[in-house]
Amino acid sequence: MRQTTVVDRPVHERPIARRAPRGLPVGAFGWERRSSSPAAPERFTAEPGQIVLGQALAARVAEATRMIADAAVATGRPELASGRFAKPVHDLHKLATRAIARFLVTGQGTTEIERNFIGRVGVMAAVLGLSFTTMGESYLLWRDANLRILNEEVKRLGTSLAVYDAARRLIRSSAETGMKRMAQAYEDQMQVVGRRQGGTALPLHRPERRLT
Repeated sequence: MRQTTVVDRPVHERPIARRAPRGLPVGAFGWERRSSSPAAPERFTAEPGQIVLGQALAARVAEATRMIADAAVATGRPELASGRFAKPVHDLHKLATRAIARFLVTGQGTTEIERNFIGRVGVMAAVLGLSFTTMGESYLLWRDANLRILNEEVKRLGTSLAVYDAARRLIRSSAETGMKRMAQAYEDQMQVVGRRQGGTALPLHRPERRLT
């Protein structure tokens, strides 16, 4: 099993679990398992406040998805809220938010099936002619909506600063990781299209900066 870490700062600064095996990645999209269903890491014990926060985020998955769709229309990206691409991108946003909530509660990472779905959405975007800029915007909208909900729940629940900071970094790093996974699938599909048309598809120029 290959493990990766997707947080934007070392986990030892503010651990989100009291006990966890060495090498446990902090990031819902960072624990790669060769299985169709996630399993909690051995000895994972989350703080009570972290579990409550994860459950609160899980209860607002549908609301977060609606917020993202509304924001897409407001920012001039209606293709993310309606049309042929709306359902897969909405499903992607739901999956991503559920993965965050699940990780906070159980330490379970995403499955291979879930990560493959992210890639398929990138392929579909390329097939439908959506720009990579639009795909990047979808993850920014997801990130911002979930950070807004996180802030609301932290205030309502009185969550500790350490748990809040870890959850905030988790959302940010998962947005970046998910976008990179989708971008790779998008670019791979563009290369396939280029070969079928008898030409050479130029690689996409993807900014390497971190999401801000």
